[in-house]
Amino acid sequence: MAVAVLFNPHGDRAGFEALRSAFPQLELRFADEPDDLAAALPGADVLITTNRVYTPENAAIIRARGANLRWIAFLTSGVDKAVASGLPPGVVVTNVAGLRAFAVSEHAFSLMLGLVRRVRDTEAARARAFWTRDVTTPRLDNLAGKHLVIVGAGAIGQDIARKAKAFDMRVTGVSRSNAPLPHFDAMRPRADLIAAAGQADILLVAATYEAATHGMISRDVIAALPGGAFLINIARGLLVDEAALTEALQAGRIAGAGLDVMEDEPLPAASPLWTLDNVLMTPHIAGAGGKGTGATHASMFADNLKLWLAGEPLEKVVIART
Repeated sequence: MAVAVLFNPHGDRAGFEALRSAFPQLELRFADEPDDLAAALPGADVLITTNRVYTPENAAIIRARGANLRWIAFLTSGVDKAVASGLPPGVVVTNVAGLRAFAVSEHAFSLMLGLVRRVRDTEAARARAFWTRDVTTPRLDNLAGKHLVIVGAGAIGQDIARKAKAFDMRVTGVSRSNAPLPHFDAMRPRADLIAAAGQADILLVAATYEAATHGMISRDVIAALPGGAFLINIARGLLVDEAALTEALQAGRIAGAGLDVMEDEPLPAASPLWTLDNVLMTPHIAGAGGKGTGATHASMFADNLKLWLAGEPLEKVVIART
């Protein structure tokens, strides 16, 4: 009998509980604490977990106690934290890329709309019981007609582009491949990133984080942004030169930023980003929310589990063998 361990203290077990009846050839163990994980891993073939909980401390437990592991199934798109913390040797690593694209894209629009519609201003006025219509109205803007440059044309970038057309935006994609894609008015290679930034009303970061993309939204890219431009990051904080962005925001060289991710998380209390009036921030929650209308974490794992039990190649493999 195959053995799988679910280590996802922040997640819902219900969908995975159902797997026990659907896959009688699978023993499913649950672990909520590091001690539970250490006890559950010996003899396990599969670990189901998230990038968020794959800390260096938990990584040490997994490497020490998970000698039999052959597959780690991440319930997140990102696996960067896990890679940095250390994966056990010989495992195949999969993720759930695209599963929460609908939620992340919605969140991107909440940040964009919040910035152009001056939500911070009106909320601050509400706290003072001040009717700010005459003050705020001249500063309001719209998404319609704006040029949205999306860096990264994966599942999230493509869903943002699709929704952007409903807002009557012009959409350019910057990607490793500049092949045409639906809902993009133009595609440009990464080599054109600085030039594309110079034409953006909104530069939105949706790229995958890896060594090649570290700091890709560089000081030069930020300097190329027009004065009225906004930067939105719903991908990874390490894609952006945060110091350069902070300087540009403090000096008013760009209009503002909407950030769901930071270089260091939680964001240090001393960061100026906490107090800048031209910044909207959320605490890395873009992928949260309801189930939407598509697959779930459990159903996506179940689809791959069928393949694994049948000895067939897995889907959404991000590391073939460590």
